[in-house]
Amino acid sequence: MARQRTEPAGRQAELEALRWDGRRPALTVVCGATGSGKTTLLARTCRELRESGFVVLEVTRTAECPDWDLFGAQALLGAIREQFEQIGADPRVVESIDLVSRLCTAESYDSPWQKFCLLSALGTLFGRIGAHRPVALVVDDADRIPQPMLALAPVHRAGHYVVASCTSEMLGQQPELCALADRVIELGPLADEDLGSLLKRVAHEPVDDAARRALQDSLGPLYRNPGTLVSTLAELRSQGRLVVLGGHLCLRDPGAPIGLPAGHELLTAVAGYGELGRNLVILSASGAGFGVDDVPVLADATGLPALDYGHAIDGLVLAGVLDSDVTGRLRCRCPALGTAVTEQAGEDVVRGLHRAMADQLLDTAKHCGRNQSVLAGHVAAAGRSLPARPELAALLRDDEIHVEPARHIEYRYAAWWHSEAGTVRSRLQSEVVRLLVHTAGYARLAAFVAEVVERAGAEAAFDDQARAELSAAAALSAIHCGQPVPAFVRDALVPAEPDGPLAFADSWFAGEPVVLDQVAAAFAPTWLHHWSSPTALDGRTRQPRPSAARVEAGCAHRDLVPVFESVLGSDYRAPTEGPVAIYHRVFRGYTDGDWASALSAARELGLTPGADDLALRCARLLAAEMCWWRGEDRQARDWLDAVPDDGVFPALRAWVSIGFRYHTGDVDGAFEEGWNSYRVHAESVDEPGAARLLVRLASIAMESGRNHAARRILAEVDSRYDRRGRGRSAETALLVRGFVEGDPVSIRAAERLVRERGEQLDLTIACQMVGRIAGEPRPWLEEAYQLASAIGATRLTARTRYSMKRCGVAPLRRDRRAELSGLDLQIIELIRQGKTNRQIAVALRMSAKTVEKHLTRLFAKAGCRTRHGLATSDLGGKLESIGA
Repeated sequence: MARQRTEPAGRQAELEALRWDGRRPALTVVCGATGSGKTTLLARTCRELRESGFVVLEVTRTAECPDWDLFGAQALLGAIREQFEQIGADPRVVESIDLVSRLCTAESYDSPWQKFCLLSALGTLFGRIGAHRPVALVVDDADRIPQPMLALAPVHRAGHYVVASCTSEMLGQQPELCALADRVIELGPLADEDLGSLLKRVAHEPVDDAARRALQDSLGPLYRNPGTLVSTLAELRSQGRLVVLGGHLCLRDPGAPIGLPAGHELLTAVAGYGELGRNLVILSASGAGFGVDDVPVLADATGLPALDYGHAIDGLVLAGVLDSDVTGRLRCRCPALGTAVTEQAGEDVVRGLHRAMADQLLDTAKHCGRNQSVLAGHVAAAGRSLPARPELAALLRDDEIHVEPARHIEYRYAAWWHSEAGTVRSRLQSEVVRLLVHTAGYARLAAFVAEVVERAGAEAAFDDQARAELSAAAALSAIHCGQPVPAFVRDALVPAEPDGPLAFADSWFAGEPVVLDQVAAAFAPTWLHHWSSPTALDGRTRQPRPSAARVEAGCAHRDLVPVFESVLGSDYRAPTEGPVAIYHRVFRGYTDGDWASALSAARELGLTPGADDLALRCARLLAAEMCWWRGEDRQARDWLDAVPDDGVFPALRAWVSIGFRYHTGDVDGAFEEGWNSYRVHAESVDEPGAARLLVRLASIAMESGRNHAARRILAEVDSRYDRRGRGRSAETALLVRGFVEGDPVSIRAAERLVRERGEQLDLTIACQMVGRIAGEPRPWLEEAYQLASAIGATRLTARTRYSMKRCGVAPLRRDRRAELSGLDLQIIELIRQGKTNRQIAVALRMSAKTVEKHLTRLFAKAGCRTRHGLATSDLGGKLESIGA
């Protein structure tokens, strides 16, 4: 693993402990796991010592240190020679250097007397150094020196400051070094705040939440190890998986496995045991599992000695590669380790190893009790590499109940593979399809349907039930994966109904509107007729169907998840991967007020192959709206500019655009743009973009005193929508009437419909409206304030505070410091001290451009536009002050 030299992330307490006042000798030992940041910390310490006037003798990890040089004398001499001019041309120092150089040979270490003379010469040398300036010796990776205590003790006795780093394991093996040290500093895992600082410094951009989660899930306990984290990011960048989008560093396909980078010390430890280490890691990382009791079977299956496997297990556990529980089961220390080893080995080797284990268990007839479960696990993991054996199908079905649900599909598929043609295989085929839909395994479902068709042959003759099931499965997998149904699959499944699943898939990829009745007609007959028998319920969890409002919004915005939940019921599970799943997270996050997750999903969607173009445009427009309310102007403009003016969502785009213009003071331009856009596209305008646009136009007209224009908008809304209807149409009509006529009954009715729909931004605005006309505005405005704060809409929070001020309502007492990061608080304090951006940048070790970005967000949170406004605001205080 390559070492990265940079500023240490966090570690302020450790840096403070390493600062020396020079009043007495000191030996400080810095210990920590490999990659914990020891080298970076020592480099910073060397720089600070030099700035304090020390002569720093630095022994880096690349310094020459032969195995025979027990005291590391050659490395010490190299450090002295590099700083010779700083030390001073004292003839006695030159004499001592020559003496140590002559004595430092392999032959001297063979003689006890010569060793003693060398040790004495080192003591004399360091006693003569430092007559004019204080001296510090800094040794990185002191554990490379065979006897580090004897190397450091002479320097310590001479009165110099000594800092040495070593791994935590080495410190345990060298107790005398710990006893000699005046202080031992242990570098533990990085704290959350320091992790964020390190990621941003290395990535040069904020890291997307999905990328953070993927790294944390893959690296496990090593996620907080700076060396591992930095080198893994470098590896991902070299693979082209990191890209900047929406002002954040994003990971392409965050659901794909992440492996440790080549050269990582754990991979080096595995490679040291050759095929033994590789086999042990592959099996320990697999779902089939591996324990010390399985070593004899592995030895017979691979032809390698069981004793060698035992020694390899001991070594890998000691090296931190494998962990062992009380039952003897072995596991990889982190998923990324298993991923790296299995990817290096290749799929054929991995499946071949499981097949060898299964063959060995079958040949020795030892599959009884626990061995039966072990056999089933390896049979399932071997997949198609193991020739079909019908007797294994029953074994797999019986043992499936003993494994975690995530592996059920692996067992069910293997049972299908090994079953004989006929009723049993047909039933298992239907179960595999149903289970893959229920577990949202759509990529695997697409592969399974293709395999069924290929296995059936060129003249496949499916009965009506099988054709219906496979057609529905092919359509669902194609839509969720963003890839049209392959031609050979479609040909094998004809004739298909003109309004069946394959026809709906065609209409989806053609960009046609989503209509609930069409979805139900395409899937419900097949689903309800074939898949709702009592046996189809095994493993399902009943879940409530989505509300009519959510289904209506899903159809309008091309969010298929609530639509399929409504049609297919509990057999359908919301997916976690693929373009449909990612867009669902965008729209659901926007609606529910989880805007950070929604924006992360919008960035991920832009990097996802097969994403629906219309859904992608809608996601970008929603992202632009969210960023604007959050005070992220540049990102908001970038998202909006990514959607063409002449696209398929003209009203939705105009809704976002006029919001930008209005809130930046261009009232006339905002109204004219919005009204012209609506008039041009009035007949074919998209829904619900038209509803959003008309509501915003009415709000702008009333707030800017355009009463005539507001009446014109109300007339348009009355002709287009029915107040006595239901859903979004009635909500729009009631909201606009409430705006224009100040009708409290209409506004309250609209607020109830908005609350039922659950869109947090619209609910916040509706609560503001009710608060402005209510006799008791406090509860409505307080709810609006809490909602705006919860979703992170800083501009909306500022507007709500303004409404509260006008109505004489003071926000609740609370600590607004909770809204701010530690960095935000530091910037505010420096602003109050009168510091310029450049001075703040120097004080906080960041660029002036980064300071400007933080100030933009702080201005939005404070509801001001100037540094004076920020300095005199209540940000960072205990009370929301409302002026008279």
